[in-house]
Amino acid sequence: MTAVLMIIIFTITFGLMFFESEHVVEEKALGKTAQILESTALYTENILQKAEVAANNMRHVVEQHLDKPDNMFLYSRQILQDNPNLLGCSISFEPYYFKEKGKYFSAYSINEGDTIRTEQEGMDSYQYFTLDWYTIPKERNKPYWTDPFKDYATEGIIVEDIFASYSQPFYDSHHQIIGTISVDIKLDWFSSTISKIKPYPHSYCIMLDRKGNYLVHPDSTQLYYKDIFTSAEQLNDKDLAMLGHEMLDGRNGHKHMTLNGEDCYVFFKPFKKTGWSLAVVCPERDILAPYYRQGIYAQIITTVGVLCLLLFSWMITQKSFKPLNLLASSARSIADGNFDQVIADTQRDDEIGQLQRSFKTMQQSLATNINKVQQETRTLEQRNAELQEAYQQAQEDEQLKTAVLHYMTNQTTIPVQDIANTSQTLCEQYDQMSEEDIKKTVFDLMEHAGEVTHMLDEMLHAAQQDSQQATSENVQPNTLPS
Repeated sequence: MTAVLMIIIFTITFGLMFFESEHVVEEKALGKTAQILESTALYTENILQKAEVAANNMRHVVEQHLDKPDNMFLYSRQILQDNPNLLGCSISFEPYYFKEKGKYFSAYSINEGDTIRTEQEGMDSYQYFTLDWYTIPKERNKPYWTDPFKDYATEGIIVEDIFASYSQPFYDSHHQIIGTISVDIKLDWFSSTISKIKPYPHSYCIMLDRKGNYLVHPDSTQLYYKDIFTSAEQLNDKDLAMLGHEMLDGRNGHKHMTLNGEDCYVFFKPFKKTGWSLAVVCPERDILAPYYRQGIYAQIITTVGVLCLLLFSWMITQKSFKPLNLLASSARSIADGNFDQVIADTQRDDEIGQLQRSFKTMQQSLATNINKVQQETRTLEQRNAELQEAYQQAQEDEQLKTAVLHYMTNQTTIPVQDIANTSQTLCEQYDQMSEEDIKKTVFDLMEHAGEVTHMLDEMLHAAQQDSQQATSENVQPNTLPS
């Protein structure tokens, strides 16, 4: 019973600790993921910052060498050489800024991996100064990150990739905007770089631009061509649509939601400079994986602990009940009549040891008393046998005396009858009898009386002998057990 109670207490205590650990594991995992989101955001901002620093540094160089337009091609190439992760760079001027160059003048370089190509871009079919990457920073008079786009140029360097541009206005000596420096980041490179950050095996990152288009997504086919709301509508996923609104509203935090039919924790954070928003999606099974592993370990530990506790309890019970089993076996042996059963000594001082010593004392006392009883029983049986023999002898003597008395009674009956008959005859015929007949009759009477007297003497003598024998037997010392 004690072992069962201990097992129940052990199981309940361990179970409470295990279930409480779920919250600890969850909070720790959420804190870890939040830190990873911050690290990812810092890493992303570092990528963007490098592009910004490259453009900002080159701005000062361009402003100091506005008198050398051909140097702009060198500066454009220099940025890509110093920053190999950038796709392209444009140093673009206002129409007719260099009259000798005509209406269009933009030094554009593109990084093709092994080589960097540079050209003068701008023509009637591609009026760069009307595009967002040029007009927006000019109108706002401050740097600007464009949402990803695909260049539509049909002549010169054709860029097939989708990219985002950071545009920095630059100024003349009168602080008038005369153009912009734009650096381009290839979208799939940017997405793959951010996607490599995986806090958990099945986690992934997504990044949205200002319109909800995917800048980063584990499925590259979703980039730019599909926004989060279109995906939510196609999947009929309200949680995904809710996440899109949260991110576009520039909110910071995390939510527990179901995406693609799986419970997830989503951590999201906006980028103030770009208006983009980054999210890290972590499946709940990944976040709680340590808890699940802990659950398996807990089950193993609980099982092993219970088995060890049962084994320990069994060993203690066997050790405790071994003397009791021996005592029970000895008791059965004693009950079968083996009163000389040997009971081993014990050095134990507990209740079982006291019981064993008391039982041994009782067995020894019982054996002694039983031996005395057996001895007295044997003596009593012997005396009973002697009494039985004496009784049988007395019965035989009594029968003999009865036979003798009967015989003697029969022997005395005849003389007595003769005496009675002779006395009657004498009385009746006295006056008619002669003296000789009377003497003869008296003689007969005397003879018969003598015979009767002799027989009576014999009977009296026999009775006296019996009385003396009985008296002598009654004064014998009593040897029977009390």
